[in-house]
Amino acid sequence: MAMAGKSNNFVRFLKYVRPYTKYLILAIIGGVIKFTVPLLLPQVTRYLLDNVFLNDALTIERKLHELFWYAGGMMAIFVFIYAPGVYIRHLYADKASHRAVFNLRCDLYDSILRMSASFFARNRSGGIITRLISDIQLAQNLVGNALTNTWMDAVALFVVLYFLFRIDTATTVVALSTFPVYLFFYRKFNREIRITTRQLQDKLSIMSSNAHERISGSTVVHAFTQEVNETRRFQDESEELFSTNMRMILIQSLNQAITGTLMGLAPLIVICFGGYRVISSQMTVGELIAVTMYLGPLYLPLQRFSELNVVFANSMVALERIYEIMDEKPEIVNRPDAIELTKITGDVEFNHVSFSYNHTCPVLRNISFTVQAGQKIALVGQSGSGKSTIVSLIPRFYDVGKGEIRIDGYDIRDIKVKSLRRHIGMVLQDPILFSGTIHENILYGNPSATDAEITKASKDANAYDFITTLPNGFDTEVGERGTLLSGGQRQRITIARAFLKNPRILVLDEATSSLDSESEGMIQDAMNSLIIGRTTFIIAHRISTIVNADVILVLHQGAIVESGTHSQLLLKGGLYQDFYEKQFESI
Repeated sequence: MAMAGKSNNFVRFLKYVRPYTKYLILAIIGGVIKFTVPLLLPQVTRYLLDNVFLNDALTIERKLHELFWYAGGMMAIFVFIYAPGVYIRHLYADKASHRAVFNLRCDLYDSILRMSASFFARNRSGGIITRLISDIQLAQNLVGNALTNTWMDAVALFVVLYFLFRIDTATTVVALSTFPVYLFFYRKFNREIRITTRQLQDKLSIMSSNAHERISGSTVVHAFTQEVNETRRFQDESEELFSTNMRMILIQSLNQAITGTLMGLAPLIVICFGGYRVISSQMTVGELIAVTMYLGPLYLPLQRFSELNVVFANSMVALERIYEIMDEKPEIVNRPDAIELTKITGDVEFNHVSFSYNHTCPVLRNISFTVQAGQKIALVGQSGSGKSTIVSLIPRFYDVGKGEIRIDGYDIRDIKVKSLRRHIGMVLQDPILFSGTIHENILYGNPSATDAEITKASKDANAYDFITTLPNGFDTEVGERGTLLSGGQRQRITIARAFLKNPRILVLDEATSSLDSESEGMIQDAMNSLIIGRTTFIIAHRISTIVNADVILVLHQGAIVESGTHSQLLLKGGLYQDFYEKQFESI
């Protein structure tokens, strides 16, 4: 079954190569020229030795004429045939490999972006990136080396054997005597190479993931003075990777040593046997020298097949890891009869919704509530009570386990995912920006927006003033995750992005919880403008930010235990009042 899977992956990969078959054919033709033209040299050498140099019947002038004629002819062949063949071989082999892998990488990236939130919860980003970069690079070698070189070496081997058998059959059979030994070791090392390659890529993925996390969280590393421990951890992981690498090197070294020994012994065997046949007048000197000259081209494909074995093993393991992701089906998909919602009013209904991340421990239990278009609904509760889970279910980052969520009367599972999310905007506690300019990050909310619309969105978000004071204005680079800006500046850009998207449903997930009072005031003003006329879900730790909400839902252990307005909930004297009093006492 494992071999069938590897073979299937190889066949699947060929569909990326097939559009560039013409490039591969040209590369193979160029390669055949590259490896067969030099095979004419032993024939010319044999002819010159036996029929010219050692032929006493020819005059010196005739010998020189023959010498320069054949030598000049070979020079012309190398200049006008061999050189273009080498050029074509490398140009089109690389072109085919890069184009095929370009398409594979794009499809893999598209598959990754289409994955559901649960996929990213299970897989570390460093491991995903390793597949996108390192594994793709290994797969590229399959086209650039294996697919082209195999054909070239096979043709070259056939041509060499043709010439050898024409010169002397017995000596050729002796030259091939080491082939069975080579095939034995080839098969023996093949399995070990595959296993070790898989281990190597897995360890590299783990190390990349850990390094990515520590570099991204360098502030925490510095704050807790963990530089030495993290360096030691990285050294330990590097040591494991080094050990696996050394095992691979050991296998490859043994492979090369055995192949090299066979290639070294074969000429000696041939010379001894061929020398005997020359002495016994069964071969000419020219024939023996020609056979000896063919031994290199005869055994070179064997050596290259040995090297290609490693390349092929690496590539197949890489394809296996790539297709592991591409074969994983997103949990969130469109139903066959899903509809496109062009406009919505913003009514939202949760109808007996239950949900669990791991299908065993419930996070939400029997959640039911209704929000009318334009209302503000606040979610309050301790960490782990299910607030963020509720707002994650609305855009279908996850699907409900039981019950249903309806927007304007439609079950959201009956709405096309992109159509659903097009009407939902989110401003999160951790403002996520991408490397690039402020302009590009705001434009992310609506790629077709004009500069005037971007300017208006930035003004509505109270971001325009600080943007225009920057040296490059809207063209200012924000850095990775926006690290070149303050927290308040980053958050205002995400609010501008939400303004530009102009959604009917808005989610504000603790958007001001980590900001200073001045930034919080500016952002709160921007959010107050943003929520006008929109159905808004607000998650907040600070009661002061939700006192004007139309409905406040109090959650505890995944269930709604209280609901009402701020004043109504205070009169009930329940859990909400406890939250309120604790915050009031801490001021």
